Amino acid sequence: MPSALQSSGSISAAVAASRVLGLVRMSLQSRLIGAGALADTFSVAFRIPNLLRDLLAEGALSSAFVPTFTASLVQEDRERAYQLANLALAGILLVTGTLTLLGVVFAEPLVVAITSGWSPEKIAETAALTRVMMPILALVSVGAVWGGILNAQRNFLPFALAPVLFNLVSIAAGLGMWLAGLGGQAAVMAWSVGTLLASVAQAAVLLPSLRRLGYRVRPRLRGLVSHPGVRRIVSLMLPAIVGVAAVQLNVFVNTRFAASLGDGAVAQIEYAFRIFFLPIGVFGVALATVTATQVSEEAARGDRSALIARTSEGLSAAWLLTSASTVGLVLLAHPIVSLIYEGGRFGAAESAAVAVILQAYAIGLAPYSMVKIVAPAFYSIDRPRVPLIASVASVAVNIGFNALTYERLGAPGLALGTSLGALVNLTLLRAFYRREIGGLARPGRWREFAVLAAANAGLAAVVWATWTGLAHVLAGPLAALPRLMRALLGAGALGLVIALGFVVFAAIVRAGKYPGGAQLWRLPAGLVRRLRRRRAPAA
Repeated sequence: MPSALQSSGSISAAVAASRVLGLVRMSLQSRLIGAGALADTFSVAFRIPNLLRDLLAEGALSSAFVPTFTASLVQEDRERAYQLANLALAGILLVTGTLTLLGVVFAEPLVVAITSGWSPEKIAETAALTRVMMPILALVSVGAVWGGILNAQRNFLPFALAPVLFNLVSIAAGLGMWLAGLGGQAAVMAWSVGTLLASVAQAAVLLPSLRRLGYRVRPRLRGLVSHPGVRRIVSLMLPAIVGVAAVQLNVFVNTRFAASLGDGAVAQIEYAFRIFFLPIGVFGVALATVTATQVSEEAARGDRSALIARTSEGLSAAWLLTSASTVGLVLLAHPIVSLIYEGGRFGAAESAAVAVILQAYAIGLAPYSMVKIVAPAFYSIDRPRVPLIASVASVAVNIGFNALTYERLGAPGLALGTSLGALVNLTLLRAFYRREIGGLARPGRWREFAVLAAANAGLAAVVWATWTGLAHVLAGPLAALPRLMRALLGAGALGLVIALGFVVFAAIVRAGKYPGGAQLWRLPAGLVRRLRRRRAPAA
């Protein structure tokens, strides 16, 4: 478990920086285009290439490419592995380029299919934005291949840092819009163009790291069909595509449900999901990135016991980190949303609505993260149908729940359905893992569970009591202060509450000897030492 935390530490830091900047980007977006009809057009337009991106690049392709490329590195050599990578790159460019062209041509029918009850004008505006952002699909897919090459050689940091540049370019574009005084549809169009340029930067920034590893970008079609590595990638991708397609069908159906709830619902769900995705990115994705590489290597060597150990370490670390994040998000949802988004076209009513949606999402944080850790093990042993079955079942539960409850529960019900689906997915994956690979249970697991429950109870008590007191002061004696001053004090108060909660949680897991607890306790001091070492030469 400590090794899982240590290996993912630098990735977590990079992803944390990316997610924080992502929230800055979303905060800027909320102030520029709000959370109403205008924001809905961007959310849907951005979602269309992202649906295909999740289907091909960050879903099926990543799951199939990394274990195949890793096996080529372990069993053959780097030169042949790079030949495989260039063949895969050519194939994905051919497919995503075609899909991009089709998306540009048929943008309006796609918007009509994914929404419900929108006016012709709103559909036309969304289609125009979709045409601008469709090339994101090809750009992110290329980045997924290049990132897989880096991750398979344990060079995790460049791919983890690439989204930082995406967010920085997007923020620069947003600041330019603000300085130019753009508003209305012109602002949404400019924001879309900035998003496209940010995607170009995100892919291009990987090239220097790839060159240092000896890789040269030479996509070729000759041998594409006959290469055994490509055939393995395709054989792993097909079930994964169906599984991810089921998830995207879920997103598609939920978007239609949300669109039927009135103006703003689609955007509110998007704003809540961005905050929800912060701990997933920092902890879940970082741990999953390391675990996927480790299990691919152990599978290539044929060592099942080591494969089980790596998966178990990843799950234990995920429990430690995501359980605390869940408690924090549920208790602090409203002040977090208000701090990040409120201002300009985003008011107190929007903050309250987004906060409830965020709380519903937070319930699914732990299972959502753990699915990303367990699923790669099945691809590494050529059992891609298992994640497919789990994914389809979870989507069926999600859509069924939402169809029955969305009119009564509204947008929070859609988020709750997503959390329920993630729990079903994880439950099925764990059951299949026990049957196909082996049991993940470890000695002392019930004692570890008791320690974690006590730590989260302590965290909840401290966070609730501290924030209740500070919120009373902010709403009372300090309410007459200027808005900017109140916002700064609110941010400081929120940071203090989170810091106190972390100290209590880390102290309890350390005292209870939960695996990785001591390492978590030492984390702040370690970060301070690293900063001092980096500043010392400059001084």
